[in-house]
Amino acid sequence: MNYQNNLSTTSPSQQKGISILVTMVMLLVMTLIGVSSMKTAIVELKMAGSMQQEGLALNRAEEALRVGETNVDAIIADPAAFDFAAVGDSYYVNADAVAVQQIDWAAQGITSQQAGANAGDVYVTEYLGAKAIPGESTKISTDGKIIGGFVHTFRITTRSATGKNAVRLIQGIYVSDNAP
Repeated sequence: MNYQNNLSTTSPSQQKGISILVTMVMLLVMTLIGVSSMKTAIVELKMAGSMQQEGLALNRAEEALRVGETNVDAIIADPAAFDFAAVGDSYYVNADAVAVQQIDWAAQGITSQQAGANAGDVYVTEYLGAKAIPGESTKISTDGKIIGGFVHTFRITTRSATGKNAVRLIQGIYVSDNAP
């Protein structure tokens, strides 16, 4: 018996490179997808690094705020009167009208490294004065003040900066029964 193979009627020399053309087009498409994915991954990596630096600056600013609160506690606990109006010590009174946007942080502020925190983190403390507690009266008949009718408030502003241009400013209000 004589069988003929009719699977291909053209010889390899007649195909004229169509398979290489299809392969090249597929390789080009896969290369474009790969390059696009790499660019997306690089942008996402930069975003993640930036968010990490912002989180680090926030944590360091919060740590400096706690250091500032500890120092206010020490000032309150000291029986000697503290002068918040002294110039250049990073302690202010409300009348000084401290604008945190205009503070020269390099020259002002107590570096929290001196106070036990990270280098480069700075804070300033402003004494806002005695404030009446809302809803309480300062006098009952003629007996005088109610104990606890006033609190002493402090505003602590901290600034933390990382080496990657992440900067955080935080303000906290600290309240005490005792005067500084």
